[in-house]
Amino acid sequence: MKLIIFDFDGTLVDSRALILESHRVVFSEFGLPLPPPSDCLSLVGKTLDVILAQLVGSDAPIRDMVRAYDLLLPKLRADPGFAEKPFDGVADLLRDLSSAPNTVLGMATGHTSLTLAPALAELRWRDFFRTIQAADMAPSKPHPAMLLQALEATGVSPESAIFVGDTTYDMEMARAARVRALGVNWGYHQAEQLVAAGAHVVASTVDELRHHLEACR
Repeated sequence: MKLIIFDFDGTLVDSRALILESHRVVFSEFGLPLPPPSDCLSLVGKTLDVILAQLVGSDAPIRDMVRAYDLLLPKLRADPGFAEKPFDGVADLLRDLSSAPNTVLGMATGHTSLTLAPALAELRWRDFFRTIQAADMAPSKPHPAMLLQALEATGVSPESAIFVGDTTYDMEMARAARVRALGVNWGYHQAEQLVAAGAHVVASTVDELRHHLEACR
């Protein structure tokens, strides 16, 4: 059996508007200067507490800020202008892979279970994934725990697993877990960064990603 594990933000969905607006609102609420968008987006994939510590320092009220994000995200997602949008072709890819023989899907994301569940429910994707590993279940990427837990949950060996992500943190996590890493270049890090971090191949379109996944299966 083959296990294909996906990252969420920047890999399956375009979340730029949601991320940047949530930073704008929360940083304003706490009277903190807003970091440049490039700094905010470059850290996507890590858990929120780690991101905030890097953006504002560990002395900031990180826990209170995380709670503010948890309260804010459902409100922003209710606005179509900020809700995550699947990249073209991704929903069909997930649907096809989830029904393919001898193939199961997983997810490993920097979101917490609390913030991820409503997004998956809105997208109607929850049933696609046999295992979902979230930020409240393991250390932040690039620690390999999320992938190791996904392997254990599905009974699949690392040699039979693939991880698909858009950041160097994703590629480093896959490499640490001895899982084949596939990168996509429509997310938050550049293709050359992904290759340097351990990507076996980098797809530039969803159709190309489909081809690489079918070749691996």
